[in-house]
Amino acid sequence: MTPRRVAARANLELTGCTSPDGSAAFLRSGWAGVRATAQASCAGARHVRGSAVITWFDATARPVGTSRLRVRADRLVAQHPADTLLTGTVSAGWLVGERVRGGITPATAILGCATRGMAALPGTGRITFG
Repeated sequence: MTPRRVAARANLELTGCTSPDGSAAFLRSGWAGVRATAQASCAGARHVRGSAVITWFDATARPVGTSRLRVRADRLVAQHPADTLLTGTVSAGWLVGERVRGGITPATAILGCATRGMAALPGTGRITFG
């Protein structure tokens, strides 16, 4: 339960992508790779710094471009520390300038984190740009 400096990696599959305003309606899915460091414990994370690259695909599954994200969260995020990996701003590529927010629902309970640690966290979630 004591916060310490950690490094995290995440691979995300983005599906069911929609563009409410129609500006990026052709972006239908994507793959994201995230790398970050943080001051974290099982109960929360802060001082998150990292980056992500999303490769976007159109409706025919052809790659159509990328977005580079700057991942940054200074405040304590207590609902789930992994949510901080989905907080930041698009710094280059498609959707540049857009804020990024999201949340992860773990597929398994995180109760064992305090006693055994956590090497991996599969789950589903939602990410929004704007």
